[in-house]
Amino acid sequence: MAEEIPFKDADERLHAVFDYWSGKRGSQPMPSRRQIDPLELGPTILPHLMLVDVEPGPRFRYRLFGTAVSEAFGMDPTGQYIDVVMVGQYKDFLLGLYCDLIAMKKPVYSTSIYGTKRDQKMWTQRLMLPLSSDGNAVDMVLACQVFLHGSPLKTLTVRLAQDKAEPIDNLSQPLD
Repeated sequence: MAEEIPFKDADERLHAVFDYWSGKRGSQPMPSRRQIDPLELGPTILPHLMLVDVEPGPRFRYRLFGTAVSEAFGMDPTGQYIDVVMVGQYKDFLLGLYCDLIAMKKPVYSTSIYGTKRDQKMWTQRLMLPLSSDGNAVDMVLACQVFLHGSPLKTLTVRLAQDKAEPIDNLSQPLD
């Protein structure tokens, strides 16, 4: 993918997941969940993966929550809804990302301070990729999230469209 800044400087694990997703979708707008096998991504990426069900409403439920993400978050919310386990501005920010992804049906890349339940500050890079069982409606999200302590990252959220990054202007609660 010949992307412009900012995604080109993203963590190599995010690039590996994007390339995997792109390969699985082929000429489709997005692959289906049955085309995705998290184990194919290998042991260095699996701990950073999440699978999120998109339910009517929309409402978002963690189906898979990788061990590295659980460790950073301070618990494993597998099986729980995002609007229940996340709080405040971080919850609003995440829900905005998921809603943009299902509306636009395009990957979303974001960097921000991580809304951890622990006292430590850390930065995160996240890549969210749409999945669809019917080739049209997004019914699941494949996400990869990596963490950086003391990172010089700046807050950024963009939609990945073709070979460029598009700003996401409709987030009600961007993180500073």
